Amino acid sequence: MIIILPKDKKLETVFKRCEKKFVKVDKNNYIDYIKEAYSDLNSADKEDNEKWAITKAYQSLFLMCNALLVKNLGYYSKDHNCVIIALLKNKIISDKTIEKITKMLEEKQRLFSELKIKKDFFEEISNIRITRNKYLYLPKTQRKLSTSTKGIVEEVKEIIRLLGEEND
Repeated sequence: MIIILPKDKKLETVFKRCEKKFVKVDKNNYIDYIKEAYSDLNSADKEDNEKWAITKAYQSLFLMCNALLVKNLGYYSKDHNCVIIALLKNKIISDKTIEKITKMLEEKQRLFSELKIKKDFFEEISNIRITRNKYLYLPKTQRKLSTSTKGIVEEVKEIIRLLGEEND
Protein backbone atom coordinates (compact mmCIF):
# COMPACT_ATOMS: atom_id res chain seq x y z
CA MET A 1 0.00 0.00 0.00
CA ILE A 2 1.49 3.33 -1.05
CA ILE A 3 0.73 6.31 1.10
CA ILE A 4 -0.55 9.20 -0.93
CA LEU A 5 -0.02 12.25 1.18
CA PRO A 6 -2.99 14.59 1.31
CA LYS A 7 -2.74 18.25 0.45
CA ASP A 8 -2.73 20.65 3.38
CA LYS A 9 -6.49 21.27 3.07
CA LYS A 10 -7.29 17.57 3.33
CA LEU A 11 -4.71 16.76 5.99
CA GLU A 12 -7.06 17.79 8.80
CA THR A 13 -9.85 15.57 7.44
CA VAL A 14 -7.55 12.58 7.07
CA PHE A 15 -6.14 13.20 10.55
CA LYS A 16 -9.67 13.27 12.04
CA ARG A 17 -10.32 9.80 10.57
CA CYS A 18 -7.17 8.61 12.33
CA GLU A 19 -8.02 10.06 15.73
CA LYS A 20 -9.89 6.95 16.84
CA LYS A 21 -6.75 4.91 16.13
CA PHE A 22 -4.56 6.83 18.57
CA VAL A 23 -3.97 5.47 22.06
CA LYS A 24 -3.19 7.90 24.88
CA VAL A 25 -0.04 7.18 26.89
CA ASP A 26 2.23 9.06 29.24
CA LYS A 27 4.65 11.21 27.23
CA ASN A 28 7.58 9.87 29.26
CA ASN A 29 7.00 6.47 27.65
CA TYR A 30 8.70 7.74 24.49
CA ILE A 31 11.98 6.50 25.98
CA ASP A 32 10.65 2.91 25.93
CA TYR A 33 9.78 3.28 22.24
CA ILE A 34 13.27 4.56 21.47
CA LYS A 35 14.92 1.70 23.38
CA GLU A 36 12.75 -0.83 21.54
CA ALA A 37 13.50 0.84 18.19
CA TYR A 38 17.25 0.56 18.74
CA SER A 39 16.90 -2.99 20.02
CA ASP A 40 15.03 -4.02 16.86
CA LEU A 41 17.54 -2.17 14.69
CA ASN A 42 20.48 -3.95 16.35
CA SER A 43 18.67 -7.25 15.90
CA ALA A 44 18.05 -6.47 12.22
CA ASP A 45 21.73 -5.71 11.75
CA LYS A 46 22.69 -9.13 13.14
CA GLU A 47 19.93 -11.06 11.36
CA ASP A 48 21.03 -13.48 8.63
CA ASN A 49 17.54 -14.17 7.34
CA GLU A 50 16.57 -11.44 4.83
CA LYS A 51 12.86 -11.62 5.67
CA TRP A 52 13.44 -10.97 9.35
CA ALA A 53 16.21 -8.41 8.84
CA ILE A 54 13.88 -6.25 6.72
CA THR A 55 10.94 -6.82 9.07
CA LYS A 56 12.98 -5.83 12.13
CA ALA A 57 14.46 -2.80 10.37
CA TYR A 58 11.04 -1.52 9.35
CA GLN A 59 9.67 -2.20 12.84
CA SER A 60 12.48 -0.15 14.34
CA LEU A 61 11.60 2.76 12.05
CA PHE A 62 7.91 2.46 12.94
CA LEU A 63 8.75 2.44 16.67
CA MET A 64 10.96 5.52 16.31
CA CYS A 65 8.15 7.38 14.53
CA ASN A 66 5.78 6.38 17.34
CA ALA A 67 8.39 7.57 19.87
CA LEU A 68 8.17 11.01 18.30
CA LEU A 69 4.36 10.94 18.55
CA VAL A 70 4.45 9.83 22.19
CA LYS A 71 7.02 12.45 23.15
CA ASN A 72 5.23 15.31 21.40
CA LEU A 73 1.55 14.39 21.65
CA GLY A 74 1.23 11.67 24.26
CA TYR A 75 -0.23 8.99 21.99
CA TYR A 76 0.80 6.20 19.65
CA SER A 77 -0.92 4.28 16.88
CA LYS A 78 -0.67 0.78 15.45
CA ASP A 79 -1.92 2.18 12.14
CA HIS A 80 1.17 2.92 10.07
CA ASN A 81 -0.57 5.45 7.82
CA CYS A 82 -2.00 7.33 10.80
CA VAL A 83 1.45 7.60 12.38
CA ILE A 84 2.73 9.31 9.24
CA ILE A 85 -0.36 11.54 8.97
CA ALA A 86 0.10 12.63 12.63
CA LEU A 87 3.79 13.36 12.08
CA LEU A 88 2.88 15.50 9.06
CA LYS A 89 -0.11 17.31 10.52
CA ASN A 90 1.66 18.22 13.73
CA LYS A 91 4.95 19.05 11.99
CA ILE A 92 6.78 16.86 14.48
CA ILE A 93 9.76 16.18 12.26
CA SER A 94 11.57 19.43 11.60
CA ASP A 95 12.18 20.67 8.09
CA LYS A 96 15.90 20.48 8.86
CA THR A 97 15.69 16.75 9.66
CA ILE A 98 13.53 16.04 6.61
CA GLU A 99 16.07 17.92 4.50
CA LYS A 100 18.93 15.83 5.95
CA ILE A 101 17.02 12.60 5.26
CA THR A 102 16.17 13.77 1.73
CA LYS A 103 19.84 14.56 1.05
CA MET A 104 20.86 11.14 2.39
CA LEU A 105 18.30 9.44 0.12
CA GLU A 106 19.42 11.50 -2.89
CA GLU A 107 23.06 10.61 -2.21
CA LYS A 108 22.19 6.91 -2.04
CA GLN A 109 20.31 7.30 -5.32
CA ARG A 110 23.38 8.93 -6.88
CA LEU A 111 25.80 6.29 -5.57
CA PHE A 112 23.58 3.33 -6.32
CA SER A 113 21.70 4.27 -9.46
CA GLU A 114 19.97 0.88 -9.55
CA LEU A 115 18.16 1.65 -6.30
CA LYS A 116 14.61 2.88 -6.52
CA ILE A 117 14.74 5.13 -3.49
CA LYS A 118 11.94 7.61 -3.03
CA LYS A 119 13.05 11.20 -2.64
CA ASP A 120 10.45 12.00 -0.01
CA PHE A 121 10.98 10.75 3.53
CA PHE A 122 7.36 9.70 4.02
CA GLU A 123 7.29 7.90 0.66
CA GLU A 124 10.48 6.10 1.61
CA ILE A 125 8.91 4.85 4.85
CA SER A 126 6.10 3.47 2.71
CA ASN A 127 8.63 1.95 0.30
CA ILE A 128 10.40 0.16 3.16
CA ARG A 129 7.05 -1.03 4.50
CA ILE A 130 6.09 -2.46 1.09
CA THR A 131 9.41 -4.30 0.95
CA ARG A 132 8.75 -5.68 4.42
CA ASN A 133 5.27 -6.80 3.37
CA LYS A 134 6.66 -8.57 0.30
CA TYR A 135 9.06 -10.48 2.51
CA LEU A 136 6.38 -11.37 5.01
CA TYR A 137 3.56 -12.30 2.65
CA LEU A 138 5.07 -13.47 -0.65
CA PRO A 139 7.01 -16.62 -1.42
CA LYS A 140 10.74 -16.21 -1.99
CA THR A 141 10.37 -16.44 -5.77
CA GLN A 142 8.19 -13.30 -5.87
CA ARG A 143 10.18 -10.96 -3.65
CA LYS A 144 13.00 -9.53 -5.68
CA LEU A 145 15.06 -6.67 -4.27
CA SER A 146 16.99 -4.12 -6.26
CA THR A 147 19.28 -3.60 -3.27
CA SER A 148 20.76 -5.75 -0.55
CA THR A 149 19.08 -6.39 2.76
CA LYS A 150 22.12 -4.81 4.44
CA GLY A 151 21.55 -1.73 2.28
CA ILE A 152 18.00 -1.41 3.58
CA VAL A 153 19.11 -1.92 7.19
CA GLU A 154 21.86 0.71 6.75
CA GLU A 155 19.34 3.17 5.29
CA VAL A 156 16.98 2.62 8.22
CA LYS A 157 19.92 3.09 10.64
CA GLU A 158 20.69 6.46 9.11
CA ILE A 159 17.05 7.56 9.12
CA ILE A 160 16.68 6.53 12.77
CA ARG A 161 19.89 8.34 13.67
CA LEU A 162 18.49 11.52 12.09
CA LEU A 163 15.07 11.05 13.70
CA GLY A 164 16.84 10.53 17.02
CA GLU A 165 18.06 14.10 16.74
CA GLU A 166 14.42 15.14 17.08
CA ASN A 167 14.46 13.61 20.58
CA ASP A 168 17.48 15.61 21.73
